[in-house]
Amino acid sequence: MFKSKLEKLFKDDYTAKKLPENIRIPALGAIHEEIIKPIAEATLDELEFAALALDKEADAITTCAYAIRRLYKEARSKGALGGENILDALARKGGE
Repeated sequence: MFKSKLEKLFKDDYTAKKLPENIRIPALGAIHEEIIKPIAEATLDELEFAALALDKEADAITTCAYAIRRLYKEARSKGALGGENILDALARKGGE
């Protein structure tokens, strides 16, 4: 229901279609527990807090993905094959 109202407000339907029904507002200050709230009931501040929490999660995922890719590239540079254990591959001498 809320999405159809938001879709009417947005000229770009893509934006409204990508919105979640609920947002997660992290525990902050005097609020000691995370709050899950329908997006249609959210205040602007709550939207910002939810967006900041998502940015933090996205940054953590990006950092983790980068570290995994570095392990992969290092092992491949040492001649490791796809089915090889990462520790065995990194223990090899050689590479760049």
